[in-house]
Parts: sequence; C-alpha cells; structure tokens
Amino acid sequence: MRFQAMLGAATMLAVCLSTLTPGSGAAQSGGESVATVSTGSLTSGSTASGFGDALNEMRARNGLGSLREDAHLTQAAQAYAEDMARHAYFSHTGRDGSTVTTRARGAGCRGRGYFAENIAWGQKTAQAAFSGWAASAGHRDNMLGRNYGVFGLGQSSGMWVLIFADGC
Repeated sequence: MRFQAMLGAATMLAVCLSTLTPGSGAAQSGGESVATVSTGSLTSGSTASGFGDALNEMRARNGLGSLREDAHLTQAAQAYAEDMARHAYFSHTGRDGSTVTTRARGAGCRGRGYFAENIAWGQKTAQAAFSGWAASAGHRDNMLGRNYGVFGLGQSSGMWVLIFADGC
C-alpha cells in the first residue's frame, strides 16, 4: 500500500506549496529573512493556541506582525488532515483534485488570493510539526509570509495541515 511504503521512508515528510499572487497564478516567495527557531511557548500537549503563540513569536523575532487563528482555515485544515489520514495519502492535491485555495474557500474563507499550505506526516506533537516546518526553508517562508494575516491548523493521526491566507 502506498501509505505504508511512505511511512517507512521518513519520519518528517513535509511539502510546501507556494503562495499564489492574485490574478496571476504566479508563485511568490513568502518571506525574505532567516528565522530563529524557538518553540518556547509550545509544549508537547499544545494545539492551535500554543502553536499560534510560537508562530507569532517566530514572526516577531523576524520583524513581522502576528497572525490570528481563523475558524474557516482551521476547519479546512482539520478536514484535510482527517481526509489524508482516513484515506492513507499525503499530498497537497486532494483526492477530489482540490488545492489549498479551493479547500480554504470551500470552508468559507474568501481572502484576496494569497494562500499557502504546509503539510507534515508522522509528528506526534504540534511542537514537532512546528520545529520541522521552521527548519525547512520553504515551510519557513510560508510561516514568515508577509502577505498572510490568518492561519488554521489541523491534525489527525499524525497528519498535520497548516493553512495561511491573507484574510477570510
């Protein structure tokens, strides 16, 4: 089975989706600076609130404003994490062909067109997922994206989904 083969391949599998520039479909880098990684406010039992605190601390250390958790994006992230876990796949493209943009908009987030998604598989805690993303240049770029104002985090059976948008 595809899922079992991937499971043995690595503990940290994470893929980064570039942001979309409104109206152009062109990829755009999210952040310019190098992140200092600290998960001081994120404990092993933390979920979205602790994750948001750690994310905003990281952004502040890099001269960026804070993000707020958004219920629409959290709903989209949670549903997608559950779908990947339930159907044993790991991809930015949903089984139905959906993308982060269509999933976020389907959950009620309109935004102006800046969306990004980090996914990870195999981490047991929010702290581990955060640390893995923060240590990966593409994922860190999303976490430090200047165009984002909101985020949503979901997880199911070791599948983690973090969605960013300019607003909802």
